[in-house]
Amino acid sequence: MLTPDLKDGFIILNRTFANRWWTGVECALARTRNGEAEQWSYLSHECRAELVNDDPFGHPGIYEYVAAKTWAGNLAMRAGPGLVGVGGPGEAEVDAGIAAHEWIDMPIEVTCAAREAKERSFDDVLGMLRSEFSGGHDKLHMAVGYRQGGHDYTLFTPCRYINFPDPGVERIYLQPISGLVLYEKDGRFHASYVVIYIEQGQVQALQFRTRHVQTHVFSEVERIDVSGATCRFFVYE
Repeated sequence: MLTPDLKDGFIILNRTFANRWWTGVECALARTRNGEAEQWSYLSHECRAELVNDDPFGHPGIYEYVAAKTWAGNLAMRAGPGLVGVGGPGEAEVDAGIAAHEWIDMPIEVTCAAREAKERSFDDVLGMLRSEFSGGHDKLHMAVGYRQGGHDYTLFTPCRYINFPDPGVERIYLQPISGLVLYEKDGRFHASYVVIYIEQGQVQALQFRTRHVQTHVFSEVERIDVSGATCRFFVYE
């Protein structure tokens, strides 16, 4: 199974400027339509407002943010009680709605080549979890496929946690959750969490909980049509 390299991939932000920084790749989102070439977007790890000197948290902004390199451009998504835009603290006023979701000209370089991974079936993953990884621990990832707005999407992300039944429970299910991930709808990207409920190997529910641009709370729920939705588990070797 060919996947983006979420294990060793990385992102360099503010590339070509005096101060740059590195993060891992939190997720990769691909979309295509009518057999066209895939478009890709990538999400950075969460970063804090900070100065690079002997008082790093003396920064006037009180927020965290993630950066995304998307097929539409580069994006900063911020959340916190004291937002400061990329213009810096010298800006007279910062509109919280704009600062929370701001297209930026910051250079972002993503290194995330395709990499072979080993697919794990629903039964494989259920057995691994129920045995508490008695055969050795593997960090589980997932490729979530769905269709929306005329596009076919595939979200590649680590499984941050997975709900699963005790061996004595009759209902056979897995419910992995991950976040932060990228979710796109109507041309707008959202920082979100994703959850997939799978019963007897079939996807029964797929939802994204997105962050509200004004309250910064993950309060909005997007329920995706699961017709044709898939969840493929995989591990890197």
